[in-house]
Amino acid sequence: MSGDMKAHVLVVDDEADMIELLQDALASEGFSIETAGSGSEAIKLARANPPDIVVTDLMLGDCTGLDVIDSLRANIAGDTSAIVITGMGDPETLTEASRHRPVELMTKPLDLDRLRKTIREELERRTGYERSKNRQKKLRSLAREINIERKTIQNRLDSTCADLTVAYRTLSSQMASQQVLIAYQRELIAAKGDDDVFRSLFRVIVHKTGTVFGVALVCDAEAELQIAGRFGVPHPDEASFCRELCDPLIDMTLADPKCMLMDAGDNSGKFSESIRRFLPGLSMLTMPLIPSPGELIGLVVLYRKGEQPFTDADIELAEMISPPTAMAVRRND
Repeated sequence: MSGDMKAHVLVVDDEADMIELLQDALASEGFSIETAGSGSEAIKLARANPPDIVVTDLMLGDCTGLDVIDSLRANIAGDTSAIVITGMGDPETLTEASRHRPVELMTKPLDLDRLRKTIREELERRTGYERSKNRQKKLRSLAREINIERKTIQNRLDSTCADLTVAYRTLSSQMASQQVLIAYQRELIAAKGDDDVFRSLFRVIVHKTGTVFGVALVCDAEAELQIAGRFGVPHPDEASFCRELCDPLIDMTLADPKCMLMDAGDNSGKFSESIRRFLPGLSMLTMPLIPSPGELIGLVVLYRKGEQPFTDADIELAEMISPPTAMAVRRND
């Protein structure tokens, strides 16, 4: 109960003199007092304005004070505080009344000072209880807010850690790729001719992607692509097979000069009939050599026979090493 509100006391008795006595005795305490001359009237008043405490006579005209207490607790406020007054001092009556858990069971003649003290103490207890309950409610609400905030922060932290992990992996991959490119460029600087260039090319491809076969073509004086090198384990394929394999790819590369993947078996109609029986399961990766925009000076064709096919990561590697390879071939012209 807040300090600026009067405590609401409901006095119930079927004797007018007793109601007047109780009203006068409690008026000096500053309570808001409401009176009822019967049990039914008390219940009606309580339903309209629930009391903080009920002071009731045990025997009323239409029911008992215990009936009033039970009705209020069942239908209005389960924790209604009550003081029961009785002129009957026999143990049976007192025992029955005590079963209804009154704050105090007082006998007549009534000790008014004790009544006032009992009401004050009960109201103070209820006020303390309400404060404690509100404090617990605020603490639970605060705990829920803290828990929600904790979960939100944890989710953000998890998301940030995941983003950092992805960023770290991406950066690590980029750094590894740059190290590969730097090492490859050092080899190209030391290359004495196209043979050294393509030897370095095939070596880095094998190191990064696994076993491959390959054909390197370079433009001759008449701007025709001619085979400049072949690669394979345990040995390269015949030059005639390599030529038949690369011829369809030359026109495709001239039309769209970029690194690309192809499943030769799925595109067997593009190739000479003489090699089609070798194409099922053959995965291909083309790498045009373009030292400057619009200038195609060579083509590298990598292929695998039934092993793990080429992937997008292999295209990224090809796109990374193609420009320095083209520059090294141009330097050798």
